[in-house]
Amino acid sequence: MSRKLLKSGVIVSFMTFISRILGLVRDAVIANLMGAGANADVFLFANKIPNFLRRLFAEGAFAQAFIPVLTDVKNEGDENHLREFIAKVSGSLGVVVTIVTIIGVVA
Repeated sequence: MSRKLLKSGVIVSFMTFISRILGLVRDAVIANLMGAGANADVFLFANKIPNFLRRLFAEGAFAQAFIPVLTDVKNEGDENHLREFIAKVSGSLGVVVTIVTIIGVVA
């Protein structure tokens, strides 16, 4: 096994460990401030909604479809066309996410 792969694995493992510890601290602080009642449940549920939207729009099928198209546009070589494409896609995605978020808040 190469040293670089081992080093990368150790870094990822350590950062995952730190993330788990910070998650435990976060849960302890929430439990201390709100207790284990309905208020904490509502707070935690409200925090899951933005995470779900991020997973849906940023890490889901959109990202898998966007990267190959972006690569094709970039390979065309026209820098202005690339910037215009990115601006249109990010603007459209922003509008869609805003609408979905408003619907979620109202519902």
